[in-house]
Amino acid sequence: MVNPGYQRIVVGVSGSTGSITALHRAVGEARRCGAEVVAVLASAPTVHTADYILTERSVAEHLLDSVLDSAFGTGGRPTGVRFSALAALGGAGPVLTRVADREGDLLVVGSPRRRLLPGFSTARYCATHATCPVLVVPVPTLSTRTGLAPLHASEI
Repeated sequence: MVNPGYQRIVVGVSGSTGSITALHRAVGEARRCGAEVVAVLASAPTVHTADYILTERSVAEHLLDSVLDSAFGTGGRPTGVRFSALAALGGAGPVLTRVADREGDLLVVGSPRRRLLPGFSTARYCATHATCPVLVVPVPTLSTRTGLAPLHASEI
């Protein structure tokens, strides 16, 4: 049960199955407690020149619109909840913990994929660096079928 005192629910989105699951969970929690949802897509710039950063920000904004359209249909916004979206340049963990910095915030992230070798995880970063509560949402289990393709390229 989510604390009814939450005013904002910040959720990290990337287009992966885990982030879409977290996004839908965040919207459900916001409906229960009357909070605003802030969907955040972080994109780490690869080149640090002013022109290229403007280009990367534009690409990130288009990707965010595409992810939201995929999650909620044309228009990319859920009904019945206050909702805003932000595309920001930087690593996912640092960006999310900077945005979710207010008293009354809840940070929602998808759980990391299982990996053979342990490595960096946005969920782990957020859980150890956030100044607000963090909800790590597990990826839903899918029935295994022969020939079932991954839902997102990052899951290969």
